[in-house]
Amino acid sequence: MRNTPYLPKFKSVGSTCVLVTIFLGLALLLAPANAQSAVRAGGLPSLAGLVEKLSPSVVNISTETKVEASSGSQFPGFPGGMWDEFFRRFHEGPFGPGPRGRSRPQPRRQSQGSGFIVSEKGLIITNNHVVEKASRITVRFEDQRTRKAKVVGRDSQTDIALLQVETKPGDTFTALKLGDSEKLRVGDWVMAIGNPFGLSHTVTAGIVSAKGRVIGSNRYENFIQTDASINPGNSGGPLFDLSGNVVGINTAIFSRSGGNIGIGFAIPINMAKKLLPQLRTGVVTRGFLGVNIQPVNESLAKGLGLKDTHGALVSNVIKNAPAKKAGIKRGDVIVSVNGEKIENPRQLSMTAADLKPGSTARVGIIRDGEKREVELKVAKLPGPKEEVAKATKPALQKQLGIEGQNLTPELKKQIGAKAEQGVVISRILPDSPAALAGLRRGDVIIEANRKAIADTDQLREALKKGGNKGNLLVVDRQGTTFYVALEGKG
Repeated sequence: MRNTPYLPKFKSVGSTCVLVTIFLGLALLLAPANAQSAVRAGGLPSLAGLVEKLSPSVVNISTETKVEASSGSQFPGFPGGMWDEFFRRFHEGPFGPGPRGRSRPQPRRQSQGSGFIVSEKGLIITNNHVVEKASRITVRFEDQRTRKAKVVGRDSQTDIALLQVETKPGDTFTALKLGDSEKLRVGDWVMAIGNPFGLSHTVTAGIVSAKGRVIGSNRYENFIQTDASINPGNSGGPLFDLSGNVVGINTAIFSRSGGNIGIGFAIPINMAKKLLPQLRTGVVTRGFLGVNIQPVNESLAKGLGLKDTHGALVSNVIKNAPAKKAGIKRGDVIVSVNGEKIENPRQLSMTAADLKPGSTARVGIIRDGEKREVELKVAKLPGPKEEVAKATKPALQKQLGIEGQNLTPELKKQIGAKAEQGVVISRILPDSPAALAGLRRGDVIIEANRKAIADTDQLREALKKGGNKGNLLVVDRQGTTFYVALEGKG
């Protein structure tokens, strides 16, 4: 987002105030006692008591990040497209124009976000994208105290990070109470406190517009949608219920302009509560079954002889993965894990992630119309760092000048590739053979030196044939395939 001044536009609300009064009055009938006690003599609800109590535990977060010149999407993991225009993260990073309108690189980028205290020892929850790659993190409290902070643990898959603020003699921290986001109902009133556009401790209120939203920003999504006004700078801040419990972490908005239009998304706090013990250790691990899955629609249910559309249809079983070893096959429908009923692929992904690597899981499947159960040993889900580590071996950097990762169903959808397997380019090194040949971030290498490529290991092996003479690649770019000849290097 460009560092341009924010000019608010004022609009007359007219008679809508009467409707708002009626709706808020009805909401109070269902509100907890402590919220009802905040009603003023005139009959209008007041959140002032909650705001005074909760604000000291909400913080503003400022970061400095070293800037590297690059092209493509501003969001790591997304090679461009709709995300740059529609789902904007709630922090600002100025890249001002240079003299006479020419863009000039900045050595550091300053960003802003929000967070909230979850421990009397000064632990703070925020969004991962607020602090990712930050070289300096500064936390400011409501009483204007400022303290440095460091990242304790973060998880890019859910966009949650845990910070530890520095402590000085006399410092006290009041932790907020984490509620139960499962108990939220569509229509419940919620309140947000954050740092929109740098306006410290701004309070807004609205309702829960929907639950279980999936917007395609990460693998494990179950967003709370709200119309509470949230804008750039609110990211990482708390979403409260009327009892003052944190029920969500404000994360994203849908907007063509970058400002609030009444569609915001928050991570359910129950997801954060599950991750907190792991975030405290600095390492998040997830279970891995090793299947690619898809929803079961009515046509598929009829063809597979199923009574309903519940479950997750196995479209592919990954070689040497737990599911393969347990005998799960393409065409099986997974309907339960450890006795928990599986309604859809998203639920299976989240259930599998919660499994402890090394544990044994009972997986219920339907095959040829018959129910059966298999046992498998849960593996550890490879993280983004592990996937990138595989792709940054010397052969890829030295001979091609790229970094990348194995193509996954999620990446395939995001970049619009037709290929089923291959290596996605995540970074191109300056002045490298790949850069000179015109390759781009998001391209998928599906063949190298006449050999089909399934993953980074196969690509590395295929490059041995080219050596210093150069390499012939077949690349998939948003569904279009073409050959690229790269000159040798090193």
